[in-house]
Amino acid sequence: MMGRRRFGGLAVLIACLLTVAAVSADAQTPKGAGTEHRQWVEGPRPSPASPPIYQITEQERLVPVRDGIRLQTKTWLPVLPGGSRTPPCVVETDGYDVVLDAFFIPALQDLARRGYAVTFARLRGTPPSEGVRDLYNKFGEDGYDIVEWVAAQPWCNGDVGMVGGSLLGISQWLAAKQAPPHLRTFIPDVSCGDCYTYLWYVGGMLPGPGRKARPVPEYQTAILHRNFDDWWRERSTMPEDVEAIARRGIPVLVRDAWGDYLLGGDVTNYEHLRGLGHKRKIILGSVSHAPAPDSLPYSNVEYQVMWLDRWLKGIHNGVDTEPRALIYVQGPNQWRFEDDWPIPDTHRAHLYLRAAVSGTGVSLNDGSLSEETPSAHEAVASVTYSPTGPFNYAGANGPILATDQRPDETHSLTWTGEALKAPTETTGWWYLNFWASATAADTDFVVEITDVAPDGTSKQVGRGWLNAPRYFSRSHPQPLVPGRIYRFSVQIWPTSYVFQVGHRIRVDLSGSDCCAPVGEDPNPDPAQVTVYQDARHPSHIDIPVIGVTAWRNLHGRSAEGDDEGRGDDERKRDDERKNDDDEGKGDDAGHPGRID
Repeated sequence: MMGRRRFGGLAVLIACLLTVAAVSADAQTPKGAGTEHRQWVEGPRPSPASPPIYQITEQERLVPVRDGIRLQTKTWLPVLPGGSRTPPCVVETDGYDVVLDAFFIPALQDLARRGYAVTFARLRGTPPSEGVRDLYNKFGEDGYDIVEWVAAQPWCNGDVGMVGGSLLGISQWLAAKQAPPHLRTFIPDVSCGDCYTYLWYVGGMLPGPGRKARPVPEYQTAILHRNFDDWWRERSTMPEDVEAIARRGIPVLVRDAWGDYLLGGDVTNYEHLRGLGHKRKIILGSVSHAPAPDSLPYSNVEYQVMWLDRWLKGIHNGVDTEPRALIYVQGPNQWRFEDDWPIPDTHRAHLYLRAAVSGTGVSLNDGSLSEETPSAHEAVASVTYSPTGPFNYAGANGPILATDQRPDETHSLTWTGEALKAPTETTGWWYLNFWASATAADTDFVVEITDVAPDGTSKQVGRGWLNAPRYFSRSHPQPLVPGRIYRFSVQIWPTSYVFQVGHRIRVDLSGSDCCAPVGEDPNPDPAQVTVYQDARHPSHIDIPVIGVTAWRNLHGRSAEGDDEGRGDDERKRDDERKNDDDEGKGDDAGHPGRID
């Protein structure tokens, strides 16, 4: 067990280093047309963050929580000058093994040197803490109890923040859900609240080998809970929980990256914090499973300290008066501020799936993308999926392995647009809204958005996943009626990317994302899937465009707090994630996904 956990931690670190190296090596390309005068960051600024100037001391003890289980804690205290005020405190709650201490602890000690009392607590079942380990179980209650214990200590002034990434970010959301009275702010990095949807069963598809192969019991228990049930609900921070956190006014800094496999979870949580106003901020960077170390105008470390300084020390350093969103735009490879996320002046463009051959690639259909609506008698496109392969590897690509997708496209459906006449920025969620039938009761859809260069190279830009029966309900999946046509919408995880002049947008559709460690497992059922693309079934890709474009087919703007400019399919998916129906959504009587 220890060896596997060690390997996982090292893999994350190596992936982050590789990603940073890959991004820094990329040549810059022009900004998107019409974005030249947006709030681009020109370079670093002098940091107003509290400097690491204090010596620190360390103490360790077992702290009992409400049911008598004792959790190990380590606390680092700054040695402050005589007469100094009692400092505020920072808590990190950890469910990993001690093998990752070398990664976590130096960062916490750095915070202590900046004038914070810092406590690192191991959650139950994580040696040497007592109790039984169970996936996310009691993370919220234990986090609450540790926050309140810290707040009551003589070395803490009663104001507590939380930090940490991945599992240590998930535990923050669960603790904040419990509403500890002394929690003043928290900073969840590369994490999820609804981890069923955004980590374990992405799009409802089966977990891949990186999850199934783990020998620890809590992982195997999660595999047994295929559908979203009370077991998952107890271990999740759902959109309504996030909105409740916002109503309590707790400031939150969310940080993630375009290449991260948890990106969808963080971005969704941020979008449900809209009631916080200036007390929320999101930073979306250029790396994989880590906050961007090279963020500008301040580094990742500086932004964390500035956020804590503002909300725990009361220092008005400007972090809360900056625009709420800081994003890394791929292509120009430059940071930019935006007033919020989603970007308020986003335009939605529709490109329709058409049967006309594009002549740009080798695939099962080589269809086209067009601004023109399809004709009444457009031909269908079909793909046959087998659980024995060949497989696509959508989850394995992105910034780390931005490989050419053409080999996968030979056994996929593709639709390719015309060569772009202007550099075009797309920032936000994409959606593939389409009509399809299948010969099986259960099948998967994996969507990739690629950038096709003039030399034919097809580079992945975004990806999305969907298990068809769980499109209707995660709790009560509805098997498909073979041969019946349904309307689906695949949410493609957000990105910020500039397609250059002469490049083309391509949509790839297949039935697999296997078998990368963080990919999905193959569906066990073979199926032939048919996609409909005629006037009655106007399948299309919905694209978030920033700036200006030569496209005529734009559909308004999506402002904060409303759904203007977004299609019924997208709104339906958002509502479904927020209010999953426990009474069997998707019955044949009038479900919006069913057409024929």
